[in-house]
Amino acid sequence: MTTIQRFAPLLVMAISSLSACQRTHDVAPVTVEGEWRLTVSGGGITGKMDAVPAGQDSRLMLGANQQYSRYYNGQLQESSTYEVRTVKHSYDSGEDKVLFFKSANSPNGQSYDRQEIITSLTDSRMELTTGGGCAINSVYERVSSGVTYCGVK
Repeated sequence: MTTIQRFAPLLVMAISSLSACQRTHDVAPVTVEGEWRLTVSGGGITGKMDAVPAGQDSRLMLGANQQYSRYYNGQLQESSTYEVRTVKHSYDSGEDKVLFFKSANSPNGQSYDRQEIITSLTDSRMELTTGGGCAINSVYERVSSGVTYCGVK
């Protein structure tokens, strides 16, 4: 009986600590939607990745309505639609999440889909690559939702 009395407080603490770890709300999945600031870019033939210089501010806005805008130092550079698709690149590869940006940024102004593979996505960071040989890579940091940029929150 004394053994039970000795371990009873320990048992009560263990049970209460387990119940304290229960989730009280659902966790929303990480989404690409939001405002992203380019922090690192590079790749290509050299593969070298460099931090974006302090005087350069490149932003990518991905809206819930599948509209995107790219800004450079506060000036709108491009705006159109985007879509996230799951793509299997070859029979023996896994599936990738790919951002397809509708763009008219071509010599003759003809629209096309530009693809960037999402290699990593967290609440605060998104890494993209064009894939293939000499891929261009980008690292974006999510901008706090309380901050507005170019009049967009």
